Amino acid sequence: MSKSLATWFTPSLQTISRSAGRSAVAAAAYRACVKLIDQTTGLIHDYTRKKGHVETLLIGADDISELWNKAEAAETRKNSTVARELMLPLPDQWTDNERRECVRDIAQHLRDTYGVAVSGSIHAPNRHDRNNHVHMMFTTRAVDEFGQFGKKTRILDDMKTGEVKRLREAICKIINDHAEKLDSDFYVYAGKFSDIDKNHIPTKHIPITAGKEYRAAITAQNTQVKIHLANVATHEKKAELLKAELSNASILETAESTPAPDAPKSVDVERIEATPPAELESPFKRKLMPEACERAYFKHQETLKKQQALKVIEDKWRAKHDELLANKPSSTQRLFSKIGLGTAKIERYDAELSKTEIHLTKIEHNKILFKKILSDKNALNLIAQYNAVIDHNASISDLEAQAFKAHSEKLERERELKEEQEREQATPAVDWTVGLDPTKEQNYSSKDIEFGR
Repeated sequence: MSKSLATWFTPSLQTISRSAGRSAVAAAAYRACVKLIDQTTGLIHDYTRKKGHVETLLIGADDISELWNKAEAAETRKNSTVARELMLPLPDQWTDNERRECVRDIAQHLRDTYGVAVSGSIHAPNRHDRNNHVHMMFTTRAVDEFGQFGKKTRILDDMKTGEVKRLREAICKIINDHAEKLDSDFYVYAGKFSDIDKNHIPTKHIPITAGKEYRAAITAQNTQVKIHLANVATHEKKAELLKAELSNASILETAESTPAPDAPKSVDVERIEATPPAELESPFKRKLMPEACERAYFKHQETLKKQQALKVIEDKWRAKHDELLANKPSSTQRLFSKIGLGTAKIERYDAELSKTEIHLTKIEHNKILFKKILSDKNALNLIAQYNAVIDHNASISDLEAQAFKAHSEKLERERELKEEQEREQATPAVDWTVGLDPTKEQNYSSKDIEFGR
């Protein structure tokens, strides 16, 4: 059975770290499309209106909120890695139940191998794409059967151990085993696809956080890759036809070298010359995107989004703070509270006011942090380089598209001209003397000749 390679599948292991300003609770809420409260910061992460979520499977835990709040509480350093994540493709032709069982086996493998707790959120494709996939979030610490967090799984932190490579291979085996049981041709591979398909040209994945310009540039680049893949397939087909023609020519040449006794000696067999397919060589050269520039760009974009979200949160808390100040208890009410009248009401007010002021203090701290990140001169220089590379590569894509179109039109004109020449050569010459009496003198005027008389 021919295998259908999942061409965008790279089972890469990512981390969710506080040093990048990320939270395991926020990430889990976004992937599971639920509302979770971060008990460390008090922030509410509500993604219940987000679409595309199918279901979330929990292995090693019973409650998603408790799991990831405990994961945050287990880490004390400000730059701790609080979770790991794998995003894996799932076959579009499988049913929801078949995809669910595959995800369950992968999550169980993570649990059995590393002792971690896992939440696997299965997402359906949107109406434009076919990309069923699952976000596998799992803890960085081992979790026992009672939900208590233990030691860090350091083996996945060091690439030299080879454990990440073994994990990828194990995941591929689980998915491919399920495909074989279901008689499906879906196939994933942990290495380079060029190991399987020598003509494979990889396309670049477009991150969710990609900006409009970056998305357009990468889309144009991936389109060019598909065009070149089609060219390769066409040239391979032409090569096969040329081999067949050369084989036929060789047979004819062999037959000519040993003619039959009654074959005329003067007959020459026209030799078929192979014409190599025309190659379209690109005179354009793209610039590689420096990794530092890409990191700076995405961090800047993520910080902008966090800044916007913080503004919404700040508006809510300031409105509540203003409301509390507008209804501030009078000095008389506080005096009476000292003798036991209205004490509970004053205490509730003070608690609410204190809570509001604490949140506003945290918000101010985050605002200063975001402003510092967004104004970093080194990062801004890297982002300027990033935009320059994107603009350059986008212009190269446009030029390549124009060159490819011109080249295709040229090849089409050459093909039509060749066919026309072949038709003219195949048309027999007209003998105008047929039907005339050679014994009689024929007199024609130039006018007769002109009108074919």
